[in-house]
Amino acid sequence: MDWQVKPIARICAASGKELHVGDLVTCVVYKPVGGNIERCDVLRDQAASFTPEGILLGRWTREVKERGEEEQAHRAQLLASREEFFLSLYEDESDPSGDKGVLKHILAMLLERKRIIKQVGVADKGLMTYVHAASKQTYLVPVLDLQPAHILQVGASLDLLVG
Repeated sequence: MDWQVKPIARICAASGKELHVGDLVTCVVYKPVGGNIERCDVLRDQAASFTPEGILLGRWTREVKERGEEEQAHRAQLLASREEFFLSLYEDESDPSGDKGVLKHILAMLLERKRIIKQVGVADKGLMTYVHAASKQTYLVPVLDLQPAHILQVGASLDLLVG
């Protein structure tokens, strides 16, 4: 299964200002307490002071492009956005809802298919070791027998990430 990240919003979630071509924005994925996973876009210079109302799941930065150009850039940045999102899931290991574990597993499958990461060894204690091709850094990914409940658990995130 292949997923796509939604296009950039046209309004900054922190300031309410309109986003313009060339602006750098930080895409933020978070889960409000008791709510569904959400995504918002914040001007990069406001991202450091922007605190989402809930558990931060991940973030990545990209440039706002022209609408037609955005579609082409969107395809080109799709894989990079997935990679950045996967890597950002490891910035903070807390995962009280279990959503990060499911997202790590799903994104690892996608990135392994694209040869961005590579599985090494066998699963140990419910974790699979992957090596990031570019940085050679290792990442431990939860081994899951994906069930419909897992997809439902992060379904809102996948909807936000897929367009």
